[in-house]
Amino acid sequence: MMSDMGEVGSAEIQLRIEKEVSEDTIDFSKAVEKLAEGLLSICQPPLEQVRKELFELTSKQEALLAQMQLENKKIHETIEDIDLNDMFAAVKVYQGKLALIRKEMINIHERTYKLKKRALRLQQIKQKEALNKEQQREQELRREQELIGRSTK
Repeated sequence: MMSDMGEVGSAEIQLRIEKEVSEDTIDFSKAVEKLAEGLLSICQPPLEQVRKELFELTSKQEALLAQMQLENKKIHETIEDIDLNDMFAAVKVYQGKLALIRKEMINIHERTYKLKKRALRLQQIKQKEALNKEQQREQELRREQELIGRSTK
């Protein structure tokens, strides 16, 4: 009988051990699930924010890329426009001509200024000479009148 009791007791112990092991296994799986949920609840909001910001950045970069391609296309069309290139060449030629005309006008202005100044100076000299001649005539007339007045007395 003892051996039957020992076998029954060992079977009960083994059942308890298996039950505890199975409960521990269940507890570990629950613990793993809870840890995973906790880790996700901690890490998920910042990761979602980062994903959202990366999406915004990517969309903005795509928009900028599209704008840059459009501007590049416009620039190439402008460069390839033959009429516009001809116009720019003509503008350069006319700018050169305009610069030459401007230099000539400045030169002519300086020369006319000098001529006017010289003419004014010559006019003043002639006026002084005319005034001096007039004064000399008056003096000669006075002398003649004095001489005539003395000779009649």
